[in-house]
Amino acid sequence: MRQPVWGVQLKGVRRQRRGDRVVKYHRATGIRLPDLPETHPDFVAAWAAAEAGSADPLAKAARVAPVAIGSLSASIRAEQAGRDWKSLSAVYRSAMKREFDAMSEAYGKAQTKAIRPKHIEADLAKLSDGKANTRLKAWRRVMAGAKRRGEIEVDPSIQVKRRIVKSEGFPAWSAAEIASYRERWPIGTTARAAFELVFWTAARTIDAVTLGPRNIDHDGVLIYRQSKVGKPAHVPWNSALPAFASGWAVELSQVKDALQVTSGGFTFLEANGKVRSVKGLGNLIAESARTAGISKSAHGLRKSRLTAIAEAGGTAHAIMAWGGHQTLQEAERYTRAAQLKKLVMGDEHIENSVSLEIRDTKTAKT
Repeated sequence: MRQPVWGVQLKGVRRQRRGDRVVKYHRATGIRLPDLPETHPDFVAAWAAAEAGSADPLAKAARVAPVAIGSLSASIRAEQAGRDWKSLSAVYRSAMKREFDAMSEAYGKAQTKAIRPKHIEADLAKLSDGKANTRLKAWRRVMAGAKRRGEIEVDPSIQVKRRIVKSEGFPAWSAAEIASYRERWPIGTTARAAFELVFWTAARTIDAVTLGPRNIDHDGVLIYRQSKVGKPAHVPWNSALPAFASGWAVELSQVKDALQVTSGGFTFLEANGKVRSVKGLGNLIAESARTAGISKSAHGLRKSRLTAIAEAGGTAHAIMAWGGHQTLQEAERYTRAAQLKKLVMGDEHIENSVSLEIRDTKTAKT
């Protein structure tokens, strides 16, 4: 029996990969669903029963443990029930929920109005600087909501400063590393297919696993809405390449050749009817890179593509379109870096630096 088609899957189903299996739960109730195809009548019946239970006020009340009025846990629940919460991206909600759960477990019984800046500072002191900043976002969201609802008069989180984190994030892959990876993993291997899709599209792994033929519009442009920021990204696929990328036609052709090993599904990286998980994709690229003697991540490929666009003469607007950035300022970081680099390079060196020549035209032996 065929698997459900992307876009018409049953709503509210949470899928977790466990080894070679995908275990499914009803998201709202936590009920585990049968290990059957999602189009199977018994699966649909179990899902419908869970859906009916999630809409029943008495059943919903039984699933949610009571919290004291005015407590931090109550403020967190109120925030998650608000309209603003539902407008956030799924990725951001997931990140905030993890923080909310930790805060509720540690301090949930405390009265929201009794929380002071020193209490928030004490909580952040237990975390690394990066994690402390994420936790501070959660505190600010909860406290801003509490003030808006009249639960508190002064927001204590405003007085707490963000930690200064000196990091440039995931390092980009160099041209030599890209060539080494391609040399180690020829066309015809899954490792090459995963690499080429992420590198060409500059997609984050959470979006790359969902990309497929359905994302290509009638003009031949691959368009998808990013899970992290909710903004669309536009990547040339079957369309003519922009002027700055005119020399990348061979690369794009080989991207498509590489994806033939996993073709035939509803996503580019689907294999044997199974959709690759976000974690699985990241691990595949990282482990394959290590095998090739490279210590880089999948996210570094995103930086490499956007850097290549800038060094090839692409504008900040072009980078913004391809990478799906929220603001022009984010994209301008790449063009500024490219301009500074060109100031100390000769014309011949610049011409070589923007080329994404694919030296490896081998295919995996069958």
